Amino acid sequence: MTISTSDSALSDRQRARLSQIEQAFSVSTDQLHKIVKQMRTELTLGLTRDNDSCLRMSPSFVHQRTTPQGTSLGMGIEASGRRIRITSVTFAADSTVTDTRTQVFVARPKSISAFFEHTAFCLRTFLQTQGLDNQVLPLGITIGLPIDGSNVCQGAKEDSLDLCGKNVARQLCDTFLRAHLPVRVTSVTNNAVSRLVAARAEVAASFNHGVNAAFMMDDGRAANTEIGRFASPALPLTMWDRRVDRESRRPGARPLEKLVADQYLGEIVRNLITDLMDAQLLFGARVNAQAISREYAFHTAYMAPIIEGDARAILENEFGLRTTEADCQVVRMLCKIVARRAALLAGAMLAALVVHTGGKAVALSGVLFDVNQGLGAEAVDTMHKLLGRPVEVLFQERGAEVLGAAINAASI
Repeated sequence: MTISTSDSALSDRQRARLSQIEQAFSVSTDQLHKIVKQMRTELTLGLTRDNDSCLRMSPSFVHQRTTPQGTSLGMGIEASGRRIRITSVTFAADSTVTDTRTQVFVARPKSISAFFEHTAFCLRTFLQTQGLDNQVLPLGITIGLPIDGSNVCQGAKEDSLDLCGKNVARQLCDTFLRAHLPVRVTSVTNNAVSRLVAARAEVAASFNHGVNAAFMMDDGRAANTEIGRFASPALPLTMWDRRVDRESRRPGARPLEKLVADQYLGEIVRNLITDLMDAQLLFGARVNAQAISREYAFHTAYMAPIIEGDARAILENEFGLRTTEADCQVVRMLCKIVARRAALLAGAMLAALVVHTGGKAVALSGVLFDVNQGLGAEAVDTMHKLLGRPVEVLFQERGAEVLGAAINAASI
């Protein structure tokens, strides 16, 4: 990608600075192949004992190869603990879904114990609302944090509920028993594994606030990769990436995630914008920069409409910035540069997972692709180019992880 000749409003200084930024964010095909190779090595090492791999994994037992029947429940818990999604799913004899009912509950937990009590309240409300409180139903639980057995095995991600070291299955079972709820907790899995179960594919990857993926192993277990932790000298880190990492809640953690995930892309663009403002290459000298200067004020969701031509509306309405055509062209180019690198790295990640498993299908989900379909299309295209062969791509709907939890519960 080069600066378009149609960007006629740009000054020579703006063109020169954009060229420098574009070069800093560029990723060559050789780099992508190197990332794929190193990621495959880490995926292999991550399943061995006593390893120092950045992708150390704990496989989960799932029930993908059996046929679910009857009615089961799935409960999805966001990493932040602020949203609980509960679904009841009824399966016919051929495992097709005949009925699905879903309810979403919002919470702001003040403590871990209060959080578990709130899950019981939500479950009781759902069962009563749906008329399902007259029978004992299997319940599969999925959570957006790494799970080892039934324990949350890593520290909190950005803005997440700190359940590290907690035995989620035991805590929830005890809470539900005390509340006399007619459920039987049969499984607790990570969201990535649950999406894999729902997709019935070899690989499932999600691109949301964070990034993650899971794959099926030859023995029927599923491996949650926490692939956002991948670290390599081949990753194309810039000064803006290092700044975002340094100012994050967990500096040094999850380096790949901070180059690809929805949570960070907008913040990278915002840092680029403010640096160009400091160099007097954007918005003039007397601009009110208070709104654009707030951390994470520039949401990743703004990037797609800006790329498509709505830069002026967003910059003026959301940030109170008076813009010229040149300003809009510069910000549009910054969004394109950051989005393209994210797409290339996402494609390399998917290619590594497919090569590692020998899979023929990969399931994709996530708000990042929902709000920027161009990014998703380029990621898939990059994956195919790196693989040199076609792979079936399945796009999962929002809530697929809760369906997977219900399938897992029904398959016991």
